[in-house]
Amino acid sequence: MDEERTRFQKIVLLILAVMAVLFGILTGISKARPGAYFEETLLRPEVLAPNVTAYSGKAHGTPVTVTVTRESGTRAAVEFHIEGVLDDVCTVDYPLAPLRRDCGYTAYGVRITKNGELLFEGGYDSEDAFGWYKPDGTHDMDGFITIRPGTSDPWNGFEVDRSAAMRFALGPKLESRGSWGMYFIMLVFTLFAALDVAFPMSMFYLQHCCDVRDPEPTDFYLACQRVGWVVLPLLLLGGYCYALRMIP
Repeated sequence: MDEERTRFQKIVLLILAVMAVLFGILTGISKARPGAYFEETLLRPEVLAPNVTAYSGKAHGTPVTVTVTRESGTRAAVEFHIEGVLDDVCTVDYPLAPLRRDCGYTAYGVRITKNGELLFEGGYDSEDAFGWYKPDGTHDMDGFITIRPGTSDPWNGFEVDRSAAMRFALGPKLESRGSWGMYFIMLVFTLFAALDVAFPMSMFYLQHCCDVRDPEPTDFYLACQRVGWVVLPLLLLGGYCYALRMIP
């Protein structure tokens, strides 16, 4: 498979190698900086005091800060500050005295207020996908599907709901952008692209040796192959960027 490579081939191979290494480093850095998912972005946590944690970042281009203050073992204050949009303060009391559910089990009681007004009172079970319960123990399905008006303003119709308040009060699951699985898939595609660039004739013969006797590439095939050497790195770049921005 020893073939003489042109300057163009060497440049393309260098670009492919740089992309593979660069996005591997960027993915590692991104995975080391987890945050709390909120409105299609990740808010980075910062401990301000022993019982105070702030999650901050930008969502839809707007600065967002969620500050959680643990006031006691059963009470947490969660302040949502979205610049120019809202300032809401929620108080979450959980776990309270358990209540009986309709299936015979118990769920811990919860009381959530927003800006001093009652937002929800009933039961909550974090192990249940539909874990909100009315005081009588029946499932409370309100708020599971939220529809916001489709306008140019991404914050139009946005309201802090019980789920957001509860999630931050309990300590949100920290996630990070970037997918190692998707990165390695792109790495495999990069390897195949590099083989095609480094050994174009050998790859051609391997592709056609079983169905054509003494195959020879036409000028049209060689021209299309060179075009592919330009297009493939661009497609791979898009794939790497997508893998880097993914939130599992």
